Amino acid sequence: MMNKPAGSAVLDIPSAPLPVCLEYGSARYAPGDCHPARRALGVYDLIFVQEGTLYMGEEETEWAVGPGRTVILHPERYHYAMKPCDRETFFYWLHFTPAGGSVRQLQAKPYTIQLPQYWTSPAPSLISSIFRQLLGLTSARRSEAFWKEQTLFLELLKQLDESRYQREGSRVLNVAEAVEAYIRRNYQLPLSNRHLAEELHFHYNYLSRCMKQVYGVTPMEYVMQVRLEQAKLLLLKTDWPMPRIAEEVGFESAAYFSRCFSARNGLPPLQFRKRYSG
Repeated sequence: MMNKPAGSAVLDIPSAPLPVCLEYGSARYAPGDCHPARRALGVYDLIFVQEGTLYMGEEETEWAVGPGRTVILHPERYHYAMKPCDRETFFYWLHFTPAGGSVRQLQAKPYTIQLPQYWTSPAPSLISSIFRQLLGLTSARRSEAFWKEQTLFLELLKQLDESRYQREGSRVLNVAEAVEAYIRRNYQLPLSNRHLAEELHFHYNYLSRCMKQVYGVTPMEYVMQVRLEQAKLLLLKTDWPMPRIAEEVGFESAAYFSRCFSARNGLPPLQFRKRYSG
């Protein structure tokens, strides 16, 4: 029997600076599957169930998370499956943390904001409008002003960040982002230099030059980064054996996967799972 349903419990999350979204995804569990137990994951884990039911517990509190329900698991508490799913269950998940929060951020989509120290805006009227709207919020209720302030501030940063289109050249940036998106969609495939060149219709040397200029790595180095990032998530979110994880993220063998993972993270996959899982 479930105890302490805590339907009205509230997590106090610092709002200054705003929480940062680290990664997100979805999962489908068959009857008999269950969410893995984990201790001190280091990030908030937000779960939204669309179909079926997840039977989740955190310390002394337990929930049956059914369709349309959301649960947020605390980064420093032990959470576990009360029992396996009794029907097919589909859910979305998202990891977030207060800015500068987790020592162990599992960021699946790294992005660096690049702000020019000195900049001439191509749309000064838009920048002026943002500041006028900010000043207009000084007398508004805090509950209303807070979100508008953050939205306007992020729009200001977006305008500054997008100035790199002029600094780096829009074609270089567009090509690099096309390579990045293709790799993230297809990292499970046996990707190669030739494959990327054929699929993206550019010579590989040009693809590599664009990726190095924008992301600081070659396309194949980025493939390795993405595969190992996804492997981390599977190590923590499933109890799959190493050969299955290696195959799932695109490695030809479990032995090669283990060598690459150890070189990048300083410990083998099984030790990583043991250290950071419940």
